[in-house]
Amino acid sequence: MTLGMSARMKVRMNNRSLAGSALLALPLLLASCGSVTGSQFSSQASVSGARIEVTIKRVYDKTSKELKRIESLFVMTQPQVSFMTQAGSVGGKIVSAQVTVNDESGNRYADTSGQYVQNFGDRIWQGYACKSAAGVVTPEVDPDTCTFVNKVEYTRQQTFPTGTNGGTIQLVTPRIGETATDDCINGPCPANLSMNVTFNIVDDLGRSQTLPVVKAPIPVFRISDTGVEE
Repeated sequence: MTLGMSARMKVRMNNRSLAGSALLALPLLLASCGSVTGSQFSSQASVSGARIEVTIKRVYDKTSKELKRIESLFVMTQPQVSFMTQAGSVGGKIVSAQVTVNDESGNRYADTSGQYVQNFGDRIWQGYACKSAAGVVTPEVDPDTCTFVNKVEYTRQQTFPTGTNGGTIQLVTPRIGETATDDCINGPCPANLSMNVTFNIVDDLGRSQTLPVVKAPIPVFRISDTGVEE
């Protein structure tokens, strides 16, 4: 028996309805597997603890008293970076950080060397925590490792570097330390250096996200400035 036109149309419409239902069910299936638990990305970043310490030694000729050379050393302390992720938020990978270092007047410091992009490569965990069969929440465990039914919403803070990635965060480049040292040698050390940082993130749903930090301080300290003769 041959189907009439209206019957064939109904079959095709029913097939499309089934396909649409399958697409709607896909996110729910992924969620049950623990790969994606929500749709919103909600996190805030902060940067603190950067500093530059400068030591200067001016060497003079013992007879003429003229300056022979200047020896200098700077030590940079890289900052800590913290992310506060709200309960129920999806996670994401931190791809890079755009950094602009500014002087006290808000102008870019160190000319073109004061603006750059640094790779990051760490992960912001979801705003969830795993729980045991007894209902005990274990926030120190990556929530990616447990299924959706074993997750609870949890506001978490992650701070980098950690014990396992201490060398991965370099938000202040050596050129900034060199320029600050030159300033300390030739006059007063730069006051109130700061950096604006924009973290570029790809969240768990493949969307590009940005987290800005404004005026994170970079204090410069003159540890010593001595003169010796030789």
